[in-house]
Amino acid sequence: MKNNNIIKLITACSLLIFTGCIKDPLKVSPVGNYTTENYWRNQDDAVAGINGIYNLLFQEEGVGHGLYAFDDASDDISVDGDHSDYWEIERFKPTPATYQVYPTWTWAYAQIGRSNNAIVYIPKVPVMDEAIRSRSLGEAYFLRAHGYWQLYQIFGEVPIIVEDNLLNGNYNVPKSTVEQVAAQIEADLLKAADLLPESYGSADRGRVSKGAAWGLLSKLYLSWDKLDKAAEFGSKVITSSNYHLSTNYSDNFTIGSQDDNNEILFAIWNKQNYNNSPVNIYFTNRAWQGWGFHHPTQNFVDEFEANDPRKIATVLAVGDSIPYQTSLSEIDVKTADSTGNAYPVFKSRAGQQTGRLLPNQSLSGYYIKKYTAYTSDGTGQLNNDLKQPILRTADIYLVVAEAKIRQSGAGAGDAEINAVRTRAGLPAVSGATIQQLMHERRVELGGENIRFFDMLRWDKAGIINLTSIFNHPKLASPLPPYNGVVLVPARTFSKPKNYYCPIPQKVIDESKGILKQNPNY
Repeated sequence: MKNNNIIKLITACSLLIFTGCIKDPLKVSPVGNYTTENYWRNQDDAVAGINGIYNLLFQEEGVGHGLYAFDDASDDISVDGDHSDYWEIERFKPTPATYQVYPTWTWAYAQIGRSNNAIVYIPKVPVMDEAIRSRSLGEAYFLRAHGYWQLYQIFGEVPIIVEDNLLNGNYNVPKSTVEQVAAQIEADLLKAADLLPESYGSADRGRVSKGAAWGLLSKLYLSWDKLDKAAEFGSKVITSSNYHLSTNYSDNFTIGSQDDNNEILFAIWNKQNYNNSPVNIYFTNRAWQGWGFHHPTQNFVDEFEANDPRKIATVLAVGDSIPYQTSLSEIDVKTADSTGNAYPVFKSRAGQQTGRLLPNQSLSGYYIKKYTAYTSDGTGQLNNDLKQPILRTADIYLVVAEAKIRQSGAGAGDAEINAVRTRAGLPAVSGATIQQLMHERRVELGGENIRFFDMLRWDKAGIINLTSIFNHPKLASPLPPYNGVVLVPARTFSKPKNYYCPIPQKVIDESKGILKQNPNY
């Protein structure tokens, strides 16, 4: 193929190698004259097959957006919208019938199933450039590992489905232990790291590299409490010139600055009018053509230090605007009430039109800014070229810092923490404690579907107590008209039950008793 850019996905490939639909993502039905076995004829088929795995990442109920429902359970974000299942997850009340746990499970296994196909059949392609064969297998191993990483974090014990299951048609197997799932992820990522190149040319932007495998390995080891390994593999990323931090923090979330950004190790490579950006739609204010599901809490906003530019890049507050956003709203009398309104920009402007965020357009007074962008052509349309970073080098700097601090004590992670702070233009720290590391991760990675899983890891390690943290309500801005209203009341986090979500009842029923529900559900 002359252009292997992963945004040029092949629809026929998606039909051929998609291992079933949502109902049963691990089985394959013939389409036309093709089956899984006879599809993989040549190099073009192999590359298209790998592209078909990436194609699953765009699904809005999976990695493309649905997984953010789990981060809404943290203390950073309050969920809005018409999805009652998101509210159940946020309040630690999911049941086996909660809708979002089902597509989370099924899309992850669809990703695993497509990866299994590639791992089995790409070695059998008779004529193929060996560098592309190696790279393609590395991508398949990485994407399979990433599928299991999702399941590992959200469900814990899950069935392991690999090559032998594909070849013998046995997909209905019992759950494996958390330790076994972690070992499977580790094995896949080690293979991926061996097979993948360190970097790509412009024609293959968006494909995962060796750095992505090293980075996800470091996160796995940190959650697995293998701190030395977390530091070892994370250091491979942060010492490589191929994965350096971008000059400006906002470059990671700005159209035009993402394509050649080496800090972005793994992302969903959205494309306007081709694979539109689900996060752009779900995170953007409803008055601005989005669906407005996620609202930062005041507690999260207060975490930023004075003059931290990451706050401006992360949080959209009342009175702020976005470049090229042209949707105007009328300032109503309540908003413009000069007797008590805390937003001077709106005083004495009742009846005027504005493109700025108004108080009645947010439950908390805030939105996540990272995932909102508009076209520059004057039409005011959402710009779905906005990429969705999933794994960044800055995350890995802080993984290494955490591993070092937890092994060697305060100060051991200063170099890594200060690399991230220096990029943000903030003063260096000395003798940084685990609490300072937690602060840095919160503000650096805010809104990126990381906070809740960080908190779970720290609770399991005895560093924090989620029972007491979640026993406080989520609050809106203290400014009028919000006045610090309670967005979500104090919640009860039950250990160990709420470390993991329930397995979807539909999946258990289809297993005919092979799969057992997670404890306490």
